Amino acid sequence: MQAASAAYKQAMRESLRNHSFMRVTIGVINQTAQASAHVADPEAFTYFSALTKPFDNYEVTELYVSCDQDWTAVDGSMYFLPREKADVVLNAGLVTEELLGAIEIRFPVALSIKGLTVEFGKAYPVEFSIVSDQKTVEVTGNGDGHFVTEEIFDEATFLRFEPGEMVNGQSRFRIHQITMGIGIYFDNRKILSATKKEHISPITEELPAIDFSMTAENRERQFDIENAESSVQFLEIGQNVEVLYGQELADGSMEWMLGGKLALKDWSADDEELEISASDRFDAMEDTYYRGKYDPEGVSLYDLADDVFQDAGVDSREYSIDPYLKGVLVKNPVPAVTHKEALQLIANAGRCILYEDRSGKIFLKSSFIPDMAASAEDEAYFSQAENVLDGLPKGEYALTGEDYTKTGAAQYFLSRNGGEVSLHLGYVSGEAADSQGNFTENPRLTVQLEAAFKCFGLTLEFGRNIPQAVTLFSYYNEELAESYQVTELEQITVISHEFPEFDRLVLEFPKGSPNNRVILDNILFGDSTDYSLEYGSELTKTPRGAQLTRVKELQVFRTLYGESEEERELAKETVVFDGENSQYTFYLSNASYGFSAVITDAAEGQSVQVVDSSAYYVTVAVEGVSGAAEIAVTGREYVVTQARTVRQLHTTGTVETWENPLVSEAGMAQDLAQWVGDYLASDREYDLSYRGEPRIDANDIAFLENKYVPDLLIRIYDHTLNFKGGALSGSMKARRDMSGLVRTKNRLAGG
Repeated sequence: MQAASAAYKQAMRESLRNHSFMRVTIGVINQTAQASAHVADPEAFTYFSALTKPFDNYEVTELYVSCDQDWTAVDGSMYFLPREKADVVLNAGLVTEELLGAIEIRFPVALSIKGLTVEFGKAYPVEFSIVSDQKTVEVTGNGDGHFVTEEIFDEATFLRFEPGEMVNGQSRFRIHQITMGIGIYFDNRKILSATKKEHISPITEELPAIDFSMTAENRERQFDIENAESSVQFLEIGQNVEVLYGQELADGSMEWMLGGKLALKDWSADDEELEISASDRFDAMEDTYYRGKYDPEGVSLYDLADDVFQDAGVDSREYSIDPYLKGVLVKNPVPAVTHKEALQLIANAGRCILYEDRSGKIFLKSSFIPDMAASAEDEAYFSQAENVLDGLPKGEYALTGEDYTKTGAAQYFLSRNGGEVSLHLGYVSGEAADSQGNFTENPRLTVQLEAAFKCFGLTLEFGRNIPQAVTLFSYYNEELAESYQVTELEQITVISHEFPEFDRLVLEFPKGSPNNRVILDNILFGDSTDYSLEYGSELTKTPRGAQLTRVKELQVFRTLYGESEEERELAKETVVFDGENSQYTFYLSNASYGFSAVITDAAEGQSVQVVDSSAYYVTVAVEGVSGAAEIAVTGREYVVTQARTVRQLHTTGTVETWENPLVSEAGMAQDLAQWVGDYLASDREYDLSYRGEPRIDANDIAFLENKYVPDLLIRIYDHTLNFKGGALSGSMKARRDMSGLVRTKNRLAGG
């Protein structure tokens, strides 16, 4: 679920929401630059100029008469100017006060802009300059009012257009519309309707999918594919389609949220409407991965996934692999399947989900509750920091802290000289605070996670004499993700905060109770959601629930590879070689090894050798061959057998089988059986119609109001978000979540 401000969450909970907004760009457009652009000097423009509309996607459709050279038409298509600014009704765009005046556009921060799309109108410059902080672009021979450049303006705080020669001579300089990038830009005025559909399998049973469709106005056939001046002439399959959702808040301000960066799939137009569709990046990953190898020493799923991405030609900046997978080893080869199917197998074997985030980046991320361990270097000799995660009641020793030990309380005395500790304790700091609550060195407690985790809120249960402040440092992959301080602590402190994803959490106490140690009994991680679907507010229809077929037994098949004693011919083909092409690759159906190659009836001086191979391909290189030659490849096919790992789920029901060819080890099969089995045990599904929320992604979990089960958690696997007429609506399919997270919703502030 996407992060949002408290004001946004409050606005979305209102019974009557303010307007929702949407922006869609096709191509490469800097949305930040588009939204923040403004003219440097308003006084440099005529009183009938529209100073903001050129940046907000307004078209100039009707023109005012002016005294510029060769400008005014006498065919009734132009309007006379009103005398006063207040009477100006037509959008004229930016019009300079001076003849051949410059137009300077500024941005509040330095931004990198790839390309510009500018509508100058009928009085366009033939020669002009575009000046920015880092460069000047000189344009000569421009012959059109529709101007597009692919120049990149790095770290620009301004763009200044300086005309040299206008097509109509002595004329004011005009910009009707400008887009910070190359492409087409749509907003509420043009978008008639739009739908985004997402699907993610929580156990990577199927490939993830995102499909987006939009219908926009085609007023005056602007987007007709036969219109040579139409922007659709710049569209290409695979171009970026960027979707933004906006919500008007109570104070009238806007909060924008990225909806997705997808790839343009197709488009079409009639006389009234333009329709476009876009999809995720997995759609294009259709080539086959042949590089799988059997590795008896084991190779990490991290390295396998990285190799699949590289073989698919995906830039390393455009994907992320959970570091947890570096410690998960497999021996079996990735079978010869498409790149996206190979990633699916890797994700499932590592108990990960595979998805594309809203910025277009592909992720393999762990999708299970990670094991956690707590430790501290500065704890007292009787402290048991590792117990703060067990959630159990803690004992209490009498200590010498100020106002700590009470008469009549159930407190015990410590053994002398560091003797045996008989009580079940949590964390106790080694140092006590001074009279001001300060420490010589702040006590620190570390929680290390097996894999990354995200939670909404956590609860700290303290012993007597509570410290005054705690700072929580969240780390991911050894990098600080966030520091968050909480003051005014109570014995049971509920921290209602949306923590970023982390694999290590450090609790530091900068201020303690005067003359007392820090005593922390328990850390309870809150639910991984703060979103609730309730009757009469979020839900627009009552949920439709279904009881799925009960699964009695889950059988996870392990695939075992063994060596073969039989060498056989694996491939034979007649290949034509020439001086520039002396190599050839054979592709195999079954996993094999131990390759050799021969030339049938080889002439003197002709030879062939294997230069590269995997379990599914063999590349040979020849010498002395010019023309056709028959090459035969021999080797051994692996002997493949299977074994089963069984998990009982219920006493009655069906038997389900699960097979992942990467899984061979019993331990991995057991983990997979636990993970998949937990999902199958959650055998209730729901179809929901609701008001629509751009924060939600497929695979999010949410609370669903239910009179029989308080705080019922569901995991969303299908999510549809509709936009029409400035309003949102949505639907989802979800499965009851039984993942065993600590439930603390009722104790969250406002919960």
